[in-house]
Amino acid sequence: MIRFILLSVCAAVPFFTLAQSTTVYKCVIKGVTTFSQTPCAKDAQVITLKDINVIEAYKSSTPDKGISDTSVDDYLEVQQIEREIKRLELSIAQNQKEYAAKKQQIDYMTQDKANRLGASSIADAIATKTNSLKQAYDASINQMQQKIESLKQRQQQLSQNP
Repeated sequence: MIRFILLSVCAAVPFFTLAQSTTVYKCVIKGVTTFSQTPCAKDAQVITLKDINVIEAYKSSTPDKGISDTSVDDYLEVQQIEREIKRLELSIAQNQKEYAAKKQQIDYMTQDKANRLGASSIADAIATKTNSLKQAYDASINQMQQKIESLKQRQQQLSQNP
């Protein structure tokens, strides 16, 4: 129990300051203003500086500007949404590249492969394979685009909140 109390006191000490002050002497020597810890002339002006509690000083110098935990949370969520949108856009671009590469491979179809697919000609086999490939990639890309649109709507909602 003693250890807990001692630990609590040690943890709380940085947040409390005693009203301490530092004395500085201001003198003018040969037309130059000088500050010192000790009196530097007979007519030295005494200046007392109080230690500042940084936490309290910060609180009083920054009035509430409408920033709350929710606005910070909203900001962080907007940032997360932007990252997710970028990721989805990159995935769409990657899918489009993959589609183009696979489409190019289909274009090199031989008569033998077309016969195995049951097509009457190479052109029919290429059209059939390209159509099924396009449907698969279009479905995936459309799904990602819908997700992007919903994320943009959510982002707009968060940006409009005061």
